[in-house]
Amino acid sequence: MERSILLISDNPNLLKRLKQIMTDWQVISSPTYLPDILLNRDSQTLILLDLDHFSELGQRPDTLFLMRQQFRGPLLAIHRQRLTAAMICDIFERFHFDELLSLEMSNRELHARIQQKIWRYYQPQEESREILNTGQLQVDFQHYMVSVAGRKLTMGPVDFRLLVYFMQHENVVLTRAQIAEGVWRNGRDSTMRAIDSHISKLRKLIEEDAKQPQYLQTIRGFGYIFKTVPEHTQEAE
Repeated sequence: MERSILLISDNPNLLKRLKQIMTDWQVISSPTYLPDILLNRDSQTLILLDLDHFSELGQRPDTLFLMRQQFRGPLLAIHRQRLTAAMICDIFERFHFDELLSLEMSNRELHARIQQKIWRYYQPQEESREILNTGQLQVDFQHYMVSVAGRKLTMGPVDFRLLVYFMQHENVVLTRAQIAEGVWRNGRDSTMRAIDSHISKLRKLIEEDAKQPQYLQTIRGFGYIFKTVPEHTQEAE
């Protein structure tokens, strides 16, 4: 299986450093976003965006939205310049990046953080189990597809991971802190606030009536529970 990293940057020193850190990966550098290399579903791919370079180009935020919409693998950003709190929040909340790295980090820390995100997306248990079923919900890991009663759904990578996490913990009450750690691998306040928004989106996708959810229910004062809904119950309705 091919393993490649797309570095969006024109910084030759950053390219050289990344090749030294990720010796087992093919590192490709481009000054702009090139989605063509992402079309091979049999490859493991990671995107690393140089925010300093992105700012110098005067790129529009639309490009970041497009990257996250088209790419379902690990999406990371790296920077040297000091970022405002608002910019950091945008990286995670608006554009749904998985990690924000700093050029001030050591090679060892950069390697560890990148490897963790790779593991999160391409961990063996998800590759070995191709289909996950709960009631009329079905998740196809090989093709990153979700369907309800045979109807295919379109969702982003964060919502996909959130749904899978709930399905893997069905009939278990989960706190927001557990969800944040299990899906985002962090407990930032911004992440905690984003959970409710993503759950609302999930309900609109998978529930017959999002206001009276059968699968994804709120447990007041605790968090959420993903309940198994028997197929005959849904058919009777």
